[in-house]
Amino acid sequence: MKVDKINAYKDVFKNHLTVTQSYNELYKYECLQNFVSHWDLSALDLGAVYDKSFISSISGRLWGGSTNSAKSMMLKFLAMDREFVRSMFRDLYNEERDLSMRINRFKFHCDQLLEQLQQTEKSHNNHFHGDEEVALYLAFNDPMTYNLFNYGPFSIMMTRLEAKSIPEEYEVERYFKLCKGLNTMLSRDAELVDLHKAKRSDALYYGDNTMLMVHDFLVICSQKPSL
Repeated sequence: MKVDKINAYKDVFKNHLTVTQSYNELYKYECLQNFVSHWDLSALDLGAVYDKSFISSISGRLWGGSTNSAKSMMLKFLAMDREFVRSMFRDLYNEERDLSMRINRFKFHCDQLLEQLQQTEKSHNNHFHGDEEVALYLAFNDPMTYNLFNYGPFSIMMTRLEAKSIPEEYEVERYFKLCKGLNTMLSRDAELVDLHKAKRSDALYYGDNTMLMVHDFLVICSQKPSL
């Protein structure tokens, strides 16, 4: 990524933060604030905790809503085998293990649970847990290390920022690494950080710095004209 390109789009992002009255990305910070307030992987009733952790008064788009979604299927999995699901999340969050393997194992275990569920509920043919949903679990559990996965805006911006090698859509680990590098560069701009924090001043929203600012940058700048 070229520094001059990053700086140019950073100014675009700052201008957007300055002039927009209705910031459309705030739903992510409301969802994250709710998650950190409720999530407890050691809770006895993990199903109830999961249900409370993934709820929003603004938008449930991150987990696909309440029916025929990643959330609704995970709740079924939890009701069917709570301890197995608990072990799935513990493995996903284990930073001593390879990230790509953790993500793939989580999706594989979802496949297994879906097959088990289909023995009694044959109408279900999708558990809705792809890279985006697994990245959500990672990003909310550790928002300074992981970002939401949204390949479309990411690909557009990596091209515009003239990245030497743009990850393919399946290269989730490289996606996170480039997002982390971009976050380092964006976070050095105190004016940008302050403008972004001002949008999240309400207690409803998660107020600490997170990688979600990079997600905002990618989404917003990818919708602007190319520089």
